[in-house]
Amino acid sequence: MIESADTGPNSNAASGKDSKGLLSPRAKLIAIFFPQFHAIAENNAWWGEGFTDWDNVKSGSPQYPGHYQPRVPINADYYDQSQLEVLRRQIDLARAHGVHGFCHYHYWFDGKQLLETPTNLILDHPDIDFPFCLSWANETWSRRWDGHDSHVLIAQTHPPTHESWKAHYDYLIRAWKDPRAIKVDGKPVFVIYRPQNIQKIDEMLAFWRDLAVKDGLKGLYFVFQKTHDPGNASCLNSFDAVFQFQPFEAVHSPRYDRGSIKHSRWFKWIRRLPERYQDKLRSLRAKWVHELTFHDYDLAWRIATEKRPYERFTTFPGAFVDWDNAARYKKRATVFRGASPQVFAHWFAKLVDSMAQRNLPENLIFLNAWNEWSEGAYLEPDEKYGYQYLDAVKTVLARHTMPADQDA
Repeated sequence: MIESADTGPNSNAASGKDSKGLLSPRAKLIAIFFPQFHAIAENNAWWGEGFTDWDNVKSGSPQYPGHYQPRVPINADYYDQSQLEVLRRQIDLARAHGVHGFCHYHYWFDGKQLLETPTNLILDHPDIDFPFCLSWANETWSRRWDGHDSHVLIAQTHPPTHESWKAHYDYLIRAWKDPRAIKVDGKPVFVIYRPQNIQKIDEMLAFWRDLAVKDGLKGLYFVFQKTHDPGNASCLNSFDAVFQFQPFEAVHSPRYDRGSIKHSRWFKWIRRLPERYQDKLRSLRAKWVHELTFHDYDLAWRIATEKRPYERFTTFPGAFVDWDNAARYKKRATVFRGASPQVFAHWFAKLVDSMAQRNLPENLIFLNAWNEWSEGAYLEPDEKYGYQYLDAVKTVLARHTMPADQDA
């Protein structure tokens, strides 16, 4: 694990004290923020006029007795994220329940950006005082939801040129210079989902760092959003940290014992292959095998709470609310069995309890997710559980925050 000069055991970051000598929260919860709940021209063309991800959510149906589908937001609030008042309401709700900030998914395709409206609205309104960072979800979009992976909607390319890098930087610098940007060691955080796909990534990150320093920043803090090992670890040479993207970082961990869960032999075999072959085989299986895959919620969470630093990098832990993507994949869905607000609260408390022993420069936990409704990964209130997941977060985080003159 890399330590900067101010992250030793006697530093404020390690002790949990802020610059005023008060105890800061034991954990700063950063929730993944999904911006696909507003219509755009491209989705109109690909999926039909007015399409948003709510269309997937509403189409959910039970795949077995007792299956919780469809998921319905509380008061059937199928909101539109192109409306500023919706974003304000989401942020007020998150803040009131102890969420420290949002990590916005960022979709950039070599100069073309999609679903950027919610992030741009936040950038345009500095009065919305809520921390944020961006995660570049740098994947090609295809018709994977309906089993047509070979039908590419928009390709993710990464031309290794200064011109391409500078165009991207010119958008990102506005977010990085924003006073609300989440920082580690004074440097704005930027997350990348698949660094292994980026040509000359070391040169690109160095290019961005140099420009950022010239623009008055202390530097940039690059974080790998780790679902599984990237295959070629050299693509991470210029990164500062990883965060464990749950639940699948746990599932892909050698610690995960599939036991009696379906497809164990297939799963263990495919996990040994290079990532590019794993992706192709998963696509083929998704197209031809129409049956559900089940995982154990408790087992994934147990692994997520363990301290498993990733090689030489600072490793931020991840949390997850639930996972059930039947709204998108129907009979090909992946479902984690055993989720409930009470079980979530139990494991989330264990994870927060572990933060004091992790010796991190900032006590960040990345949560999947604030509002990934079609994957069943959302903290927002729904018709079945109301505010119980949110209340669990608030309760756990509140008991780990206290004045400096009290025992920690």
